[in-house]
Amino acid sequence: DPGATRTACWVAGVVISVVFFASLVAHELAHTIVARRHGIAVDSITLWLLGGVSRFTDEPTEPGVELRLSAAGPATSLVLGVGWWILAVLLAWIGLPELWVGSLLWLAFINLVLAVFNMLPAFPLDGGRVLRSLLWRRTDRTEATRVAVLVGRGFAFGLVGLGVLLVFGGALVSGVWFMLLGWFIEVAGRMEQLASTERDLGSSITIEQLMVTPVATVDEQVTLDVFLHDHVLGRHHSAFPVMHDGSVLGMIGLEDLRRVPMAQRAATTTGEIATPLFAVAVIDRDATVAEAIAEMARLHSSRALVFDQGALIGIVTNTDLVRALQVHALEGGGAGGGGGNGRRQETARSGDSS
Repeated sequence: DPGATRTACWVAGVVISVVFFASLVAHELAHTIVARRHGIAVDSITLWLLGGVSRFTDEPTEPGVELRLSAAGPATSLVLGVGWWILAVLLAWIGLPELWVGSLLWLAFINLVLAVFNMLPAFPLDGGRVLRSLLWRRTDRTEATRVAVLVGRGFAFGLVGLGVLLVFGGALVSGVWFMLLGWFIEVAGRMEQLASTERDLGSSITIEQLMVTPVATVDEQVTLDVFLHDHVLGRHHSAFPVMHDGSVLGMIGLEDLRRVPMAQRAATTTGEIATPLFAVAVIDRDATVAEAIAEMARLHSSRALVFDQGALIGIVTNTDLVRALQVHALEGGGAGGGGGNGRRQETARSGDSS
């Protein structure tokens, strides 16, 4: 605004920037409010270079829920855009300075752009998730995600191509921006597809198919030097359940052993340094891979003990879970795949990676 002072321009710039970021927060809060109303916990909201990201601890379990959750953000931006436009018209009507009217019109424009751009059917944008929810009504979520990602990839390449044309046309900043957006959509779409496939497969594979059984255990009275030579070196495992009168007392691993000086190992027993059972990931034999991963992540553990009616029947490591997901993904995701041999016997293992 040539008629405004330098100070007024700076004040308007700062105020409108803050309000714009508040608009982004409102967009993301709309997602989280709908999510919480449907019982989906919200982990965080992050604002960054390309907008905002809401992270949830769970995924929608129904297409209708995902549709409402995804549409909430763009709908909020649309309402804000219309609201700022109406306010700008009112301020212009009562004769306020052009600087503030123009600033409000910019807010209206950028919120409308945000609403329209996010509704493009380019997964993982909101519009792509809306597309997935509509496809999900006719097929399963994995297939719906695959199709939505393919459509999103087409839009991503289109944005990159548009950016290249803009760069050659002299609009360097705008061209680079469109190329960056296209790259983000393509990469984020592939990552979302991988994560979605792992979640779906993880819900169809049970721990009983993966666990190692029988479990190699160690008595609580065994000293650490005997434990090292007779169990760790002899069995090639990195962790063992510690037993007390037939019941599991806890878990001992190489990380526990390293904390004890070599000179004290002959006088220290496994029961004295074992991680208590309440701090060990414990799962049921019918638990899915997804449930096991969540429990192990909660306790920051790389392995879990498998119980059936209070009795220890197996053990599974994080490496086992990741490998099972990779194998099932290669086989097409059929539940019960991966060779179909059920649980693995201890004698078939060549080692335990953790």
